[in-house]
Amino acid sequence: MLTLMTSLFWRPEPSTEWLPAFTGLILLTLICGEYSDVWTSRRRRSEARSEVLEERMTRLTDDLYVARISQERLEQNLIYKPISLRSALQEIKHSAIISGGTLTKDLGEQFLYLLNQTCGVQSAGIYVKSHHRTPLEVARFGDLGPFQPTDPVYLSAIEHQESRSLVDLDPAQMRHYLAIYLFDNVQHGHEIVLAVSDISFFSLNEDNIRVIGVIFRYFCNHNMAIEKGLDVLREWPDCPDDFAVELTVLAELNRQYQVTSTLLVYTLHPDEHSESLSRHLCTLRRGLDIVWRYTTEKSVRIIFLLPFSGAASIDGHMARVSLEMNDRFGESWQTHCTSIHDYTVGGQSPAALLHTILPAERVP
Repeated sequence: MLTLMTSLFWRPEPSTEWLPAFTGLILLTLICGEYSDVWTSRRRRSEARSEVLEERMTRLTDDLYVARISQERLEQNLIYKPISLRSALQEIKHSAIISGGTLTKDLGEQFLYLLNQTCGVQSAGIYVKSHHRTPLEVARFGDLGPFQPTDPVYLSAIEHQESRSLVDLDPAQMRHYLAIYLFDNVQHGHEIVLAVSDISFFSLNEDNIRVIGVIFRYFCNHNMAIEKGLDVLREWPDCPDDFAVELTVLAELNRQYQVTSTLLVYTLHPDEHSESLSRHLCTLRRGLDIVWRYTTEKSVRIIFLLPFSGAASIDGHMARVSLEMNDRFGESWQTHCTSIHDYTVGGQSPAALLHTILPAERVP
């Protein structure tokens, strides 16, 4: 507008003939600017939602794949290796919460030992790479020498910016590493590198190399997730990891882009019927919903986290739950449900929001 107004000084003889056109041009500029702001805001909100959904889909895919290979490995190794991949990862999760989601030496060594027990990895190392610098060692396992930045597998992985192994290269190019796995830690602006230099003979196959990559990505994703939801997980260790992470992410989306999400809390009496009622209530989640069953001496709370939901979504959710519960237990279930409350995610920190919902006293 200032640029257009300066054009007034360009005319040697001012006249009223051009005023309507000039005024229309000013109004058109204002309308276009307002439209641009609205469209940019909508685009950013859409991109933020897409990022959340993509991250959720990646974690869900990794979870399902890890569950499948965990069952297969347990069946194969139960006699001489009584270790479950899921139980081992659960132990690593607890260690990650203690470390605050930071990739420490102890946590890295614990993860490498898991790869040794489940995937036959004999020697490997975890490194952190910042920009174009040589990766710095975090943890190692087995007979592993110093990092080899000129190794063909490593150079190929850096060039393509993806994990590479002897499956992708000519075996004649193998020097030090059998596989290099990369994970981009966007929160800290560096890459995490897993370098595997030796695998037991019977485990050296394409499927096992792919499994190592999936477990490594699962491990790194989980560490990033714990770091995001650390305040909630430290306050409530029994809170599901994905619940804490999604609550933190959605609160940030609300702060930046005003994306609305909701917590819907069903409170039940802790009697002999609460177990069956709460278990069935937890199964009534939609595709993106996350459920947390929180038990105290005085009540049982079923907390639904409903991403990207407003008043209409809440009404629809309550109507669907009421219909399903009436079909299963009859209308008597409503006598055991003492209250239903909804809370908007945002406006305060996730931990502060949960403090307003959950009582301090819990079942030991």
